[in-house]
Amino acid sequence: MKAEDLKNYGKPLSDIMLDREVVRRGKRMTWTIMGTFCRELGLVGTIKLVLRIRKEAKRMKRHDWSSLREKGLVDQRFLEHLIQQAAAMKALADIVGIERASDIYRKLIDNIGYDLTAPMFPLIKDFKACGDAFEAFKDYARAMMVADQRAGLHEVEVIEDSPSIFAYDVKYCIWNEVAKEFGVSQLCYAGRCYGDEVFFNTVLPKVGAVYKRAGTLTLGAPVCDVRFELRTQENK
Repeated sequence: MKAEDLKNYGKPLSDIMLDREVVRRGKRMTWTIMGTFCRELGLVGTIKLVLRIRKEAKRMKRHDWSSLREKGLVDQRFLEHLIQQAAAMKALADIVGIERASDIYRKLIDNIGYDLTAPMFPLIKDFKACGDAFEAFKDYARAMMVADQRAGLHEVEVIEDSPSIFAYDVKYCIWNEVAKEFGVSQLCYAGRCYGDEVFFNTVLPKVGAVYKRAGTLTLGAPVCDVRFELRTQENK
């Protein structure tokens, strides 16, 4: 098998996240998500949250999103998806504050983050079937970077690409940009970025690699400094 034969190779996240299989998986987890909110907010609080989400989403659909389109975003359905996610963050923060909202999102991602993300990408055995699993992973990541940039989702600069290290800086992220317009960039870390940590720290050890990131745009760093590192005798 070659890397280009892997599931969703060369596709932007905007296409992958709205794939029918991924959307179905998300809908099946709706009750788990609502259950988390009910435990944290109570039934009345959860009803208030849902109403606030609808209000915020409606308000921000009228917002001027031309800056995103200037970066290349053309998928209106994906923009509405991002607006809905950020509206939920904004509504929850308005009810319980940023800190508690962050804690709730972390609990939620710890519970379902991996299961939501896993259907988007190839299985570990598929990367291994390419021969050098880490090299196949890097090839896959590079192709996604190009697709994401073309779709207006990310702007990325590769910092190191060697047999044992793949590191890059994310200089622009559409998730952060949308969250900023809602005034909840900080909460975007718990609601979105933290999911990367949960997913990659679950799958990468299976191919002898680790995921590292010292800072994120959502928490005020100048870049998201992402680093994938193959464990070798030199860097163990």
